[in-house]
Amino acid sequence: MGGRFHSREPPPTGEAKLPAVSNEPSTPSSDLERVRGELRRLGYLSHGLERFLLQDALRPQRPLRTLLQLALKVGLANGIFGALVVAFALAAANGNLSLSPFDLLPLFLHLFPAIAVAAALAFLLLGGAMVLVLRWAPIRRVETLTFAAAAAAGAAALVGLVWRAREIALAAGDAGAWQLAVLAIATPLAIYGLVKTVHHGLLSLAIRLTDEAPPGRLFSRRWLGAAILAGASLLTLPAVLAVRQQEPRAPGAFPSAPGERVLLLGIDGVLPEELDYLLARGELPTFSRLATEGALLRYVRPDVPPAAFWTTIATGRPTPEHGVAAIDGFLPLGVRTPLSRSGPLRSFWNDIERPLGLAEHRPVLANRRSAFAFWELAARGGAPIAAINLWSTFPARSLPGLTLAHGGYQLLGDGTKGAVAPEADAAELATLRGQVRNEVTTPRELGLSPRDAEMLADRALRPDELYRRAFERALARTPRAAALYLPALDLAADGWKAGDVAFADLLRSEIGKAEALLERAASGFGTIVVVVDPGRRRVGAEGRAILWRVGGCRRSPTGPERVAPESLTAGLVRALGLPQSAELPLPPTTCSWPAPPSRIATFGTSSSPSLGDVSAPAEGEYLENLRSLGYL
Repeated sequence: MGGRFHSREPPPTGEAKLPAVSNEPSTPSSDLERVRGELRRLGYLSHGLERFLLQDALRPQRPLRTLLQLALKVGLANGIFGALVVAFALAAANGNLSLSPFDLLPLFLHLFPAIAVAAALAFLLLGGAMVLVLRWAPIRRVETLTFAAAAAAGAAALVGLVWRAREIALAAGDAGAWQLAVLAIATPLAIYGLVKTVHHGLLSLAIRLTDEAPPGRLFSRRWLGAAILAGASLLTLPAVLAVRQQEPRAPGAFPSAPGERVLLLGIDGVLPEELDYLLARGELPTFSRLATEGALLRYVRPDVPPAAFWTTIATGRPTPEHGVAAIDGFLPLGVRTPLSRSGPLRSFWNDIERPLGLAEHRPVLANRRSAFAFWELAARGGAPIAAINLWSTFPARSLPGLTLAHGGYQLLGDGTKGAVAPEADAAELATLRGQVRNEVTTPRELGLSPRDAEMLADRALRPDELYRRAFERALARTPRAAALYLPALDLAADGWKAGDVAFADLLRSEIGKAEALLERAASGFGTIVVVVDPGRRRVGAEGRAILWRVGGCRRSPTGPERVAPESLTAGLVRALGLPQSAELPLPPTTCSWPAPPSRIATFGTSSSPSLGDVSAPAEGEYLENLRSLGYL
C-alpha cells in the first residue's frame, strides 16, 4: 500500500502481540482488516469520537489526503467545543445573557469558523511534524508520541488562558455566579476535548503511515480523562477566582479634608527630547519655573490606545481596570447587545470581522468607564469643576461647573446632544466655536497646500483653540478640579507632509499657547500636573510630567525621576483632600502630601446606564468624528 512507513520492531516480552499472520502475502485488504480487528479489540472503535477520527486509518488512501481529512475533522470538533465556550463567556461578560440571551447563537456562528480554521491549521502543523518524525526517526510506540503532542497542544491552550487570566478576569467582571460556574466546568471540558481529538487524530495518521495498530492503550480511559480534567481545572482556577473576587463595597459618603484646588494639563504628541530641548533653551518659561520649583518626572508610556492611556491619567487606574481598553467596542452581525468587553478577542473583531463587514464599530462612551475621574470625585460635595475634551466623557455627565466632551469641537458643529454639560452652556460654546472657526487658520509659513492647510486647521488647530478658550471661561467659576486635554500636535503629526522643520515650528507655536494659558490659569491652584505625552508619534516611549505643589518638591540632581502615570492622579486626589483608596497607588515621593483623612477600599464604580444614555444617531456622529480625526 502506497505511503507505508515500515519501521516496526517485535514488541518486547509482556506486551500485547498482534494476531498471528499467515504465510500468505499480505494485501491492502488483509492489512486493513487486521488493523481494524486490533483497534476493535482495544476498544478504540467502541466510542463515537474515537471512531469518527480513527476510521480514516482504515481506508486505502494516500497519507496527504488522510492528513487533510483529519485536520478537517479535528477543526470541526474543536470549533464546536471552543465556539460554545467562548460565545458563552462573551455573552456573560457583556450582559447579553440577561439583555438579549438569543445573542448566543449568532456569537457561536461568528466564532465557529475562526476557531475551527485555527484548530485545523494547528493540526496540519502537528500532523506534518508527525510525518517527518516517522519518516526520518522511526518510533515504535507511536501512541506515546501522539499523546505527548496532544498534551502539548492542550498545555499551550492552558498557558494562553493563564497568561491572559487577568485580562480575561477583568473583561468578565460582571458575569454572574452561575455563569462563572458554567465556565469553570466547560473550560476544562473543552481542553479535554482538544487533547482527545488531537491525540486520536495523530494516532489515526500514525496508524495509516505504519499499517500497525498500537500494541495496547497507553492509559486507561478513565485515568487519562481524570488526569486531563484535573490539570485543566487547576490551571483555570486562578482566572475563575480572579473574576469571583468580590468588589469592595463603596462607601455612600466618606470624610474629606479641605484640600486645595488642582489642575491637570495634558498635551499629546510631543516627544520627550523635544520638551527637554525647549526647556533647556528657555523657550517655555512657565513650564521651566514649575519644573524648577516642583519636579520634572518621566514615565513609560504603555502601548495602549490614547483613549486608554488618558483615561488612566483621569482615573489613576491602569488599563483595563478603568474599563476603557480600546477606543471602540463591536456589534457583530445578528447580535443585539454590543460587545464592549472582548478581552483577548478584540483583535478578532477589529482585524477580521470588521473588514469583512461582519461587525460594526461602536465608540467608547462615558458609561464604558467604570472608574471615577478625579474631577468627578471633587464634584461630590457640589464644588464646580472644569473638564474639557478628556477621553471617555461623551456624552458629557452633568456636574457642577462645565464639561465639554471629547471631540467637542466636531460635536458642537454637528449639533450633537451630549457634547456639553450643563446643556444650558451649549449655545454659548457653539457661538465660541463659530468665532474660532472664523479666526484661526493654518500659518502660511508651514508651506502646506490650501487643502492640507484647511484640513489641519479644522482637524487640529481650531479644536485646540476652542478647548483653550472654553477652559479659560470655565476657570472664571473657580473650579476645585480642572482638566484640559490638547491633542492638536498628535493629530497634526498623523500624515504630516510639510517636513520636520515646519512641524518643529508648529510644535513651538502650539506648546507655547498651552504654556501661556497655564501661566494665566496657575494662580489659585495648589497642585498642578502637566503631562506631555508622545502619543501615537512614538508608541511605548517615555513621556514627561511636571509636578508642582505650592509647598515645593524635591528635584532630582540626576535628571527626571521615573514614576507610574497612575501615581500622578493619586497625587491630585490626595491634594483634593480625599481619602486614600486601596485602588490607587501612593502619590510620587518627590513631593510632600497631606495625610489622607481616611483610607478606604474603593471609591466605587462610575458606570451607570444613566451616564451613557445617548441616541443611536449621536453615537454614530461621535464614531464618525473619531474616524475623521484618524483614531479609527
